[in-house]
Amino acid sequence: MRKRVLALVMGLMMSASVLAGCGTGGTGENTEAAASVSAESTAAESTAAQSTEGAADTADKELVDLRLIFYGDMSSRREEFFKNEFHDAVLEDLNINLTVEFLPWGSDTNVSTMLASGERFAVEYIVSNYDWHTKGYLAEIDESLLETHLPDLIATRGENNGFECTKYNGKIYAVPFGNKPYAGSMQYFDVRGDILDELGYKSADVNTLEKLEEVMALCKEKYPDMRTVMNLDFLPYALWSYCGEGTRSVNEANDFVYVNEEEEGDTVYSYFESDAFKKLCEITSRWVELGYINKDLITNPSQSDADWNAANCLSRNGMPGSLISSSLKTADPDAYETMVKIGDQKKVKNKDYDWGIAISAADQENVSRWLDLFNWMYKDQEHFNFCVYGVEGKDYEINEDGSINKLVSDSFIDSWFMEAIPYNVYDSSIPQETIEEYEHFDDDAIFSKLTGFSFDTKPVATEVAMLTSIYDEKLKPMAWGFLDYDENIDAVIAELKAAGLDNYIAEYQKQFSEFYAQNKQ
Repeated sequence: MRKRVLALVMGLMMSASVLAGCGTGGTGENTEAAASVSAESTAAESTAAQSTEGAADTADKELVDLRLIFYGDMSSRREEFFKNEFHDAVLEDLNINLTVEFLPWGSDTNVSTMLASGERFAVEYIVSNYDWHTKGYLAEIDESLLETHLPDLIATRGENNGFECTKYNGKIYAVPFGNKPYAGSMQYFDVRGDILDELGYKSADVNTLEKLEEVMALCKEKYPDMRTVMNLDFLPYALWSYCGEGTRSVNEANDFVYVNEEEEGDTVYSYFESDAFKKLCEITSRWVELGYINKDLITNPSQSDADWNAANCLSRNGMPGSLISSSLKTADPDAYETMVKIGDQKKVKNKDYDWGIAISAADQENVSRWLDLFNWMYKDQEHFNFCVYGVEGKDYEINEDGSINKLVSDSFIDSWFMEAIPYNVYDSSIPQETIEEYEHFDDDAIFSKLTGFSFDTKPVATEVAMLTSIYDEKLKPMAWGFLDYDENIDAVIAELKAAGLDNYIAEYQKQFSEFYAQNKQ
């Protein structure tokens, strides 16, 4: 952002009392990072310098009103930041009058209704996980605009991360954010490394279900009040080696189908009718009996998040970012996270971004201005820090060793959403070998057969609604070990069939076969 804006902000800070924000929409980190900035930042900074003149031209464009929606909680300082410092910087640099809102996670139905009614906004989005682009709800992003309007974002994401995963039928429907490892997400357990140390284990030692349960038992004995597992939505992926054949595709938590990544061809399998689902239920029901799965995961799921953030939980479904996370150190300075892989399934990468941002079809005319905003967020280290950490001197400070020290607990734009290796700074406690492992985590991964595939649910919209209802009411409790599999599965499968499961699978197979034929051979 321009220096005069920062000067104005700093001036206001000096002339007014500083009120620290309370609450958090993120991890509550006090010290997020330390001193190791990737050499890749040089390329991003070079591109940023080359685009300075273009940014000046952008500021001379006509004033436009834009509305950006993120998912999460709006804390007091977060709200103040987006209404004031962030808003003023975007207005000054881009001539955009930007409103930023936060909706709770799980607000998909509300957002879908807003899109269908023609509201103008942009929102966090994953093309492969949603179907709004198939319904005409989202603006198409002309590929010819990318080089002109997104030079810094493209440079930051690197040459290996493009826009293919945000395309549907050859058209781009979202701008991917970030540059970090994406493989293996939810195929691993994120485990408290400090507790493994206490129990006499290394992460590499915990590579079988038997070893994992051994650690769980010892942890429960030593810390009887500690939660063992935080989340279960993606547990089938982490335990697949003990449930199914080959390597399961990683897509959504309540997928009714899956593909085997290790076999040739485009065959789609019915998950809840499979022996793999039965084996999963056997494991989770055992974990419930042993006290490894808490019943409040269904009745009060936010408590599991609170327990994890309070360093009162052993494990959760993990992703590569766990290796470099320092989020638990606020609660316990000795706590750290590591990753555990159970079994021998292959590491799968099904997209080259975590989340992106899509623009509503009603705002098609402002696509180029949205792209200018997204590019601005990755213009250089200063802009990146501003988006993630807030105002230097007010929300964070840079220590002598280059580490970031957060002065407030609030999150701004979530760090996991923005994270880009060229701008990463790492906690000083993280060994260099761990940083290198993290930055090269994708090197031995395979791309999923489902990469770039997006299921159009319109032909089976009625079936999806009924199947989802059955999943929420019966299959989810069964998968989590709370509803007996043997006593209930036959009746539940009959209910799924009556709701149109076979039609759903046939439509999924049809669409995936067409996609596979065009893209995978």
